[in-house]
Amino acid sequence: MGTIDLQLNGKAVLVTGGNRGIGKAIALGFAGEGANVAICGRDESALGAAKAEIEAKGVQAVAVVADLFDAEGCKSAVAAATDAFGRLDVLVNNASTNIGGRLETLSDEQLMERVNGKTLASMRCCRAALPHLRASGSGRVICIGGSSARNVGVDGLPSGLGNAALANFVKQFSYEVAADGVTVNIVHPPFTKTDRYPARLEARAKKLGVSLEEAEASFTAGFPIGRIVEPGDIAPMVLFLASPQASAVTGQAVAVDGGATPYVAY
Repeated sequence: MGTIDLQLNGKAVLVTGGNRGIGKAIALGFAGEGANVAICGRDESALGAAKAEIEAKGVQAVAVVADLFDAEGCKSAVAAATDAFGRLDVLVNNASTNIGGRLETLSDEQLMERVNGKTLASMRCCRAALPHLRASGSGRVICIGGSSARNVGVDGLPSGLGNAALANFVKQFSYEVAADGVTVNIVHPPFTKTDRYPARLEARAKKLGVSLEEAEASFTAGFPIGRIVEPGDIAPMVLFLASPQASAVTGQAVAVDGGATPYVAY
C-alpha cells in the first residue's frame, strides 16, 4: 500500500493560537507538508519562536499578534494571512481560553469567557475568511473543540458550553457553505499533554496527596491506549481533513482521544 498524498504543498493556512500546544503542532504539520502558514496569538515572544520553527521547514510563515476576543482582531488575523500569501485555503480555529469552574462560582463574564474567546472568535474568523475560502475552490475549516462537548466534568462548565456551541456551529456552517466547495469539521481532543500539563499534574498530585508519578498514572488510566494524548496526535487528523482526500467529509465531529470516550457517539 502506497502513501497518501495530502496535496497540501503550496497551500495557504491560518492557525489561530498556533504559537503553542496543539496549534503549534498543527502549524508545524502543515509546514512539513509544504504549506505556507500564518499563526496568531497574544504572546509575541511565543509567536516569534513558533514562526522560526515553521520557517525552518522551508516555507513562508507569518506571525500575527491578535486578540480574538475582539472582532477587529479576528479580521486582522485573516487579513494578515491573505495579504502575505495572496490567498487562504485552510482556516484552523484552535485559539481558546483556559478557565474552569461551576455555575455557583463563576461570574457571568467568566461563564461566557470560553464562548466568547473560542466559539464566537471561530465564527468571526470564519466570516472574515469565507470569501477567500470560496475563491480557493477547495476551502477548508477545521475547528479544534474538545471532549467536554460530549462529556461533563467537575469545574468544566465553561469548556463544555464553548465546545458544545462550537460543534453546533460547525454543523450549521457546513450546510451553508458546502455548495461552495468549502468543508467544515471539528476535531475533539481530550485532556492533552501540552505546555500546561506540568502545572496541571502538580495540581493533581497536590489534590490527591500523591507523588507526581502517581498523579500521572491516574491521568493515564483514563486512556485505553495506555498513554496521554499529545499535540502531535491531533495534527494528522487536521491535515487529513484539510486535504483533497477528505473532500466528502464535512459537518463531522471527530474525537482524537485515545479511546477515552466511553460510549458510542455518532
